[in-house]
Amino acid sequence: MVPRERVLATVAHHETDRPPIDYAAHPALHARVLAYLGLPPETDVARLFEVDLRGVGPGIRRQASPIHYADPTREVSDDGLYVDLWGVGFRVSRTPTGDYVDLARSPLAGDVGDEELDAHPMMDPDDWDWSRVAENARSLQEWCVWAHCRGAFEISWFLRGFEGFLSDLAFEPRRAVKLLDQVLEPLLVRLERTLDTAAGAIHMAEYNDDVGGQEGLLISPDTWREHLRPRIGRVFEAIRRRGVIVRYHTCGSVRAILPDLIDLGLEVLNPVQPLARGMDPFELKREFGRDLTFHGGIDVQEFLPRATSEEVREGVARLRDCLAKDGGWIACSSHAMQPDIPPANVVALYETLLGRPLR
Repeated sequence: MVPRERVLATVAHHETDRPPIDYAAHPALHARVLAYLGLPPETDVARLFEVDLRGVGPGIRRQASPIHYADPTREVSDDGLYVDLWGVGFRVSRTPTGDYVDLARSPLAGDVGDEELDAHPMMDPDDWDWSRVAENARSLQEWCVWAHCRGAFEISWFLRGFEGFLSDLAFEPRRAVKLLDQVLEPLLVRLERTLDTAAGAIHMAEYNDDVGGQEGLLISPDTWREHLRPRIGRVFEAIRRRGVIVRYHTCGSVRAILPDLIDLGLEVLNPVQPLARGMDPFELKREFGRDLTFHGGIDVQEFLPRATSEEVREGVARLRDCLAKDGGWIACSSHAMQPDIPPANVVALYETLLGRPLR
């Protein structure tokens, strides 16, 4: 099977020659994996690991720095604040295991009213360049081509601050909803332009909006259903209307809303964080496996960092035997793999999935 056929078949819940494979790793770990395998830095790991998906999207017309969180950086202050397309500020945090970009400034925090919300510049879809989207997507038809859309909930609390936005949802819902919609509209425009420009050459689209923590949802299920469900539904509908597979990324414990997401048309759930409450992949497969394809599920919190290579091989094989039965599993880690994971364990993971040695 070619990669595209493999992914489409597994999402349709048909067994394939092997599970489709994906890969994401922190740059520091990525470099160590290549060194462990004795390969040069320019090695195409996507081909080495036989990754079955390829992402496409518009380019940014102008950026102030390649350092960014999720959206490009439009300016850098003299004191090292990286400001993105929404006006949200980030700083680089250097840790013993690697560098990260962390939220540092929420421009709409505090006591703001409608005037401040209306005056704040949101991401402008015209900042993006779609001139090569169709060409890039058409050149990748051997693989499952996917596009990405950020989430209105996460960006809204980045803008207001976490406590501020959650307080709005509880006590000032009109203000919360106003901000959600101001964020969602340009996100939808960007997503729809991407899909329409590709003219059928994109097979899957992801809406990325974390709503789960380790122990449960970040907000109550009722609040999620009242304020987020209808807006997520708009995004899913825009994707489905174009005949594209719907993928949703949310970290954490989200079992409580999986029936809602299925009802809205969700097909692929990413990244399936096994140690979060209620997110055991074996249980999810039994309960929701007829409706969902699980994209991820190989734990990066405890299993991959702490297991021996042989334990990784055994654990991944158990997951494969369960999750890939009757299709419905895209195999990869439960988030981008971090530098605390031994390179030998990354190699063990992919050798198990591929059924062959990598060197």
